[in-house]
Amino acid sequence: MMFFIEKKDLPEMLRRAAAFFEIIAPVLVNGEPQLVTWAGEDLALSAPNPLMPPTRLFLPPRETLFSYLQESGLYTFEVPDVRKRLIVGVRPCDLRALSLLDRIMLSEPADELYSERRRSTAIIALNCTEPSESCFCAQMGSGPESQEGFDLLLTDLGECYLLEAGSPDGIMLARVSEELLGRADDAEMIVRKRELMRKSCERIVSVRPWHSLDHMRSRLREIDWRSLSKECVSCGGCSFVCPTCHCFTIADLGLPDGERIRCADSCILSGFHRMASGANPKARPEERLLSWYMEKLEHMPVRTGMLGCVGCGRCDRVCFSGLHKTDLFR
Repeated sequence: MMFFIEKKDLPEMLRRAAAFFEIIAPVLVNGEPQLVTWAGEDLALSAPNPLMPPTRLFLPPRETLFSYLQESGLYTFEVPDVRKRLIVGVRPCDLRALSLLDRIMLSEPADELYSERRRSTAIIALNCTEPSESCFCAQMGSGPESQEGFDLLLTDLGECYLLEAGSPDGIMLARVSEELLGRADDAEMIVRKRELMRKSCERIVSVRPWHSLDHMRSRLREIDWRSLSKECVSCGGCSFVCPTCHCFTIADLGLPDGERIRCADSCILSGFHRMASGANPKARPEERLLSWYMEKLEHMPVRTGMLGCVGCGRCDRVCFSGLHKTDLFR
């Protein structure tokens, strides 16, 4: 189903959806786009992709798995409530990352909290008609056009958005605001959308015409990782903003009452691989850097059938030393 909606009417559509969902959308915070609970602010859909990926709404940097209370030697447990949410403006690369995380977190035994969040979340995706300089999603096969994984899909046509439903939930959301939508001429809109996506793809590829998956994999064995590691400060920023990274650590806080928390972790950090004996099989930063890229380009495809890099370019944007720039593979 294809419709179009005037840009000025999109906030009203979201206000109506707020009767059913908590709305999470990109807005400008101190001049930077961030995904926050939307309360009527101007939407930042034309701004660059937020640095913190939407996958962190499913695997937060810090979360309580459950709280526990001890009374007379017996423990009772309480798990957090999961609210119904609608995330707006999810880009194609992040949709692909979410699909990859589904294969990891929902494989048996499934992660219950992640699973509950996925079931309780609807997604309005946004095709990338104005990609950033750091993007290389086209080379990774994850953009700039969304193919699946969304409930509704927006494509910026300039004066309005093309709106496509991709699920029964998406059709329901559209019907709530039916009088705000115009019926699109499917054939005409498809041609117009394809042209926009073609130009966007050409723009992404033209920035790094040498870039390809095969080239990246071959360069893994050629790069002088030891020299590069001298520039790395081992902050882990690249992995904390990566939409496919999912390493975590768990701790119990408080006795006899307290909570079990899960926090994001990173294989870039020096202590990540340290064993209980004190031995560290990847003590050197060059080993950890190579391992991080190997996980993305070789190990994840074996485990999941999907690439662990979606070409979002966030590692480029956040790296203090510029080490993660995709020019590394030139």
